[in-house]
Amino acid sequence: MIKKLKIENYRGYLEHEIEFRDLNIVVGKNNAGKTTLIEALRLVSLVTRRYKTAPYKNVPDWLKIPRINSGISPSLAKIDFSYKNIFHSYGDPPATITAEFNNNTRIIIYFAGENKFHAVLFDENEKICKKDKIRELELPVLNILPQISPLLEDEKVLLEDYVRLNVDSSTSSRHFRNQLGYFHSFYYSFKETVESTWDGIELYEYNPGNRFTEQNPYLLIQEGIFNTEIGLMGHGLQMWLQTIWFLSRCNKNSTVILDEPDVYMHADLQRKLIRYLKNEYSQVIVATHSVEIMSEVEAENILIIDKKKEKSVFASDFNAVQKVLLNMGSIHNVALARLWSANKMLIVEGKDIDILKRIQNTLFKNSSEPLDAIPHLSIGGWGGWSRAVGSKLMLKNAGEESIIIYCILDSDYHTEDEIVSRLEEAEKNGINLKIWEKKEIENYLIVPSAIKRIIERDSKYRIDIEDIKSKIESLAETLKEDYLDLLTDKIHSDSRRNGKLLEPSTARKKAQKELENLWVKKYSLVSGKSLIKKISNWTNDDYGVSLNSNKLAQELTISEIPGEVKNVIISIESKTSIM
Repeated sequence: MIKKLKIENYRGYLEHEIEFRDLNIVVGKNNAGKTTLIEALRLVSLVTRRYKTAPYKNVPDWLKIPRINSGISPSLAKIDFSYKNIFHSYGDPPATITAEFNNNTRIIIYFAGENKFHAVLFDENEKICKKDKIRELELPVLNILPQISPLLEDEKVLLEDYVRLNVDSSTSSRHFRNQLGYFHSFYYSFKETVESTWDGIELYEYNPGNRFTEQNPYLLIQEGIFNTEIGLMGHGLQMWLQTIWFLSRCNKNSTVILDEPDVYMHADLQRKLIRYLKNEYSQVIVATHSVEIMSEVEAENILIIDKKKEKSVFASDFNAVQKVLLNMGSIHNVALARLWSANKMLIVEGKDIDILKRIQNTLFKNSSEPLDAIPHLSIGGWGGWSRAVGSKLMLKNAGEESIIIYCILDSDYHTEDEIVSRLEEAEKNGINLKIWEKKEIENYLIVPSAIKRIIERDSKYRIDIEDIKSKIESLAETLKEDYLDLLTDKIHSDSRRNGKLLEPSTARKKAQKELENLWVKKYSLVSGKSLIKKISNWTNDDYGVSLNSNKLAQELTISEIPGEVKNVIISIESKTSIM
């Protein structure tokens, strides 16, 4: 994945730095530098895809840098590129683009105009990669969707070499059907993805055509009872198929980059696309003006570009995003767009969304509404209940009565009476409240079979599942004293609240007696967070494998997800009351 990009003396950028995250929605007012950023990434992509086959050359005469900086000079012929105004404020060449990657490799591109392109490659030890070592170098691949357009109604069979050379060029839409034949190993994955992301259509039949009989290639789409060739269908579907075809050829662990897909997609497709990208690829970069796309992600994933500054930064909150929209001339409210799109809101404790979304992805991989895209609010626990009630009242007063509020709380150490009272209050206020039967959501993630798979996958060791169960048992026992202290404090505070003050020693004895009966349910009582931390310390010390809540949540199979957790996610997915 790309970690950082530095642009110097290139078009509108004098000297500018951009750091990237796993998900990057690139926004900015008009003329902020988004187009130039994508163009710079195209040049980096060119290098990452061709560095093992491009000519390896000494430093060219036009470039005044030390001769040790030999590198590659791939052709720019297949890139739709303007050579006008390359240098900042009509300055002198070269422009410089530096890309750093997560595996500590690096590229420096020097660019001085047509046929003046030189890229120096650095390995993970920051040494210049020489010609004899270039095949050992592992540069992360950047895949950028080429400029696409509506398909030709009729497409001739073209030579395979021509199609392969131009698959990433601006002419790719003119030979889409040919690509399906020459890259046929990707076809069935493409077919499956299209049919699962666009309701009601089936890729009914593909024929690569025949040059000798002059039969053109065709792709028949079945919608309902009708079969239609793709060239005669709507442009929205044509654009969607081309986008999914591009993505189907991208490795899931690579970086995928799209430039303003909102230009040719309806709002619903924009939302569907960003949800799909978030679920499927390690790193995503999307440049956009779309409020719909912005509303599908968190503010921390919105990268605000401003070429006039030394560094572009991510938004701190949606107020910052709203300011960008105003600068773009938009009157849309991104927060309301999120609510209107989802028609539901989640209220949780802490960062429970991170856990829940991983479990949702196992149950509903192609969900149209990933949990982290649904507007959500963290209230910190039972003490923030008034904020949950206030949110419902605010939405009702704003006329959004169709928005469903889901609230998920830990049971912690609340009494049965307190839990019943809170559930009754939630029903009175129209809030779908779920209080976990176990102490907290982390308690549901401690599944020995999942822990066994993680250990064996991430290390060279094999381990018996009974040994894991035994270790978890002993680690849970070490938390018994902590639970006893909490139970003592609760008994003591309850007695004081009821005007029957107990001595600390008496409260302790009462707690010990209660614990004798309660401890048979120890996996429900102890802190799941604390137990996972202890399990992780053990697996790290003995096997060199660390665990955390997100890793465990992602590892659970459908059969391992506890029914209580499964029911909550199914209810949210189907917009029904939590049972």
